[in-house]
Amino acid sequence: MAEIKQVFKVNHNRKVVWEKFQDLAAVVACIPGAQLTEPPVDGVAKGRITVKLGPVKADFGGEAKIVPDEASYTGVITGVGIDKNHSSRAKGEVTYALTEEGENTTVVSVDVNYSLSGSLAQVARGGIVEAVAGQICKEFANNLEGELSAGAEPVAEVFVAGEGVDAASPQPAAPRRPAPAKELNMLSVLWAVFKNKLGAIFGRA
Repeated sequence: MAEIKQVFKVNHNRKVVWEKFQDLAAVVACIPGAQLTEPPVDGVAKGRITVKLGPVKADFGGEAKIVPDEASYTGVITGVGIDKNHSSRAKGEVTYALTEEGENTTVVSVDVNYSLSGSLAQVARGGIVEAVAGQICKEFANNLEGELSAGAEPVAEVFVAGEGVDAASPQPAAPRRPAPAKELNMLSVLWAVFKNKLGAIFGRA
């Protein structure tokens, strides 16, 4: 499996950040392109995440098992997603840890081990996955900071219609929090990868 490591800081106390991490609906709303499709049950969440690459739109639906450890301020998320349109499958394990840096700063470390198979695996080469993960992490950190600063209290969760959800059934009222993050468009990410490669080439020269 391939590995990705990301680290970012949040300008809030670790306990506050940890409590927000337990509000799954709020966390998912901070991830660009991510949505819950069913209410979480016993630490298992079902949802989907979409990423656009020009005319190509990757749309992975699946489920994840979330195991938090409050004593150590760490957690493990294992999940599997399938993109039926491109016959692709993603599998991964995410380990995160919250570390105090002063009284009101929390360092969030994220380690991801993943595998990607199918036609989308051919697209995700040359540092593309790492660049996408970096952009998702950056946007997530910004959205999380905004969510925490807004002081939004946990409210009724909202889920999109999907597998196992009756679109005609009444849905809970919308939460009083910032709008969910938009799906990630990889064109800007690809440009960043291209610029990095050019920098590396000229740097060696």
